Amino acid sequence: MKAFIGLVKKDLSLMKFWYIVWLAVFIIGMAGVYILSVYLSEPLIPVPFLMMAAGFHMFLAPISLLYTLNLEGKTQLWLYNPQSSLKLLLSKLSTAAIIQLIAQLIISLYALFIMQALVKAGKIASFGNFLPIKQGIFMQLGIFSTAMYISIWFIFLWTVYHSLGKYPAIRHFRWLAVVLVWFAWSLLEELLVKTKILTNEWFSLDLNVHIEPNLKYEDGWNIIYTDVSLPIIPILLYAALAIILFLLASRLLDRKVEV
Repeated sequence: MKAFIGLVKKDLSLMKFWYIVWLAVFIIGMAGVYILSVYLSEPLIPVPFLMMAAGFHMFLAPISLLYTLNLEGKTQLWLYNPQSSLKLLLSKLSTAAIIQLIAQLIISLYALFIMQALVKAGKIASFGNFLPIKQGIFMQLGIFSTAMYISIWFIFLWTVYHSLGKYPAIRHFRWLAVVLVWFAWSLLEELLVKTKILTNEWFSLDLNVHIEPNLKYEDGWNIIYTDVSLPIIPILLYAALAIILFLLASRLLDRKVEV
């Protein structure tokens, strides 16, 4: 465990530059949008920014993870690391998860600040009129889960790409293999959807998690909630797929990947 914590600290150090850049840009954006709303006396201006920021943050962990993978690959130091490939990749995934959680916490605090401003401006009666706690929690869980799922795909495709570098005959065409892997999975996923395996309604959990913002300012700000069924079986299948891809990536890496 001590060795793993050391790996996480090292990866956090590698991601520090990327994280600081993101934090600076996001804070400037939050401050700028809020100042603009005060200057124009329009407290609703930060709302679209908040919604877009929440959506874009699904790609924060994947991009930061890819950044560190490429950075680590250039140094080649992990080829000589005594730790297993599984631990090396798990450390990077854990580090990306930590950064993702911190980012989503900052967004949540900003959302609370904006909701308080909307209450004071009389645009909403209470926080519940804008985003009830249950909807907010499931939105954050959905963003985090999606970010981790995309991150694992990035890890897998990255290891596929670089593991093929050992074969001179296809070294310059390995990008095509990555495209084919993704294309094959997309076809399989579409087939599973058509067979309703990924849209199973027998085991589902009904939650109000869909949020549809109305951006017509003249009508006021409304958040419309629609009951959306969260199927348990597809969620478990995607989770199983993520685990399989991660294990395959660690086998492909096996401390022999050269960039």
